[in-house]
Amino acid sequence: MSLFHRPACLTHLHREELATGLVRVGCHYAPERLCDDSFAQADIPLPPTLSTAVAKRRSEYLAGRWCAREALAMLGIKGIPALGPDRAPQWPAGSLGSITHSQGIAEVMVADARHWLTVGLDTEQWLSAERAARLCRELLTHEEREQLEGLSDIQRANRITLIFSAKESLFKALYPITGKRFYFHDAERRDTRSLTLLKTLSPDWKIGATIPFRWRERQQGVLSWIALPR
Repeated sequence: MSLFHRPACLTHLHREELATGLVRVGCHYAPERLCDDSFAQADIPLPPTLSTAVAKRRSEYLAGRWCAREALAMLGIKGIPALGPDRAPQWPAGSLGSITHSQGIAEVMVADARHWLTVGLDTEQWLSAERAARLCRELLTHEEREQLEGLSDIQRANRITLIFSAKESLFKALYPITGKRFYFHDAERRDTRSLTLLKTLSPDWKIGATIPFRWRERQQGVLSWIALPR
């Protein structure tokens, strides 16, 4: 049985059960506190492709895998997701999940595959009004941009950040089960709590399909997620 210890670069671990067979785990990570033996302490293998990566990237990976192992344990599953050829996590049999990290915080959502079809999780720092204005046409459809009329600059920026995050969660949820890449203009937020596909991805996920999402607003940004039951 392996013995491992939480490295000093990982702090503020928190766990949450969202529904039966669906959990979320997060922690803070500090790249400046990452040591040569941090991966060994955590008993988490460092992929060869990351051996020369900067401390920020290695600490993100370490934090995500630490949270993933904690989340899997909450579901009674041992293991750590491997790094797949497409750099996406490969989850242990019987589980599925999604990892996100931003501004020193890593979060993971893991689900029991017997009860959940797919999950997607994303966190984004609030966009500034200037950056949101620059990214608006790239992230939002024409109809979504029209819905910004009458909002203040900060309200517009926050709305754009939320839609950005929700669409990232949508990609993380649907790409693994469709195998088809899609982009920001291939889905649209037509009502408050769902996204509508504007492109057919597979026989089960056709144009017009509506996918619900949830989110939490925080001081530093927004966390969004999609969890689709079987």
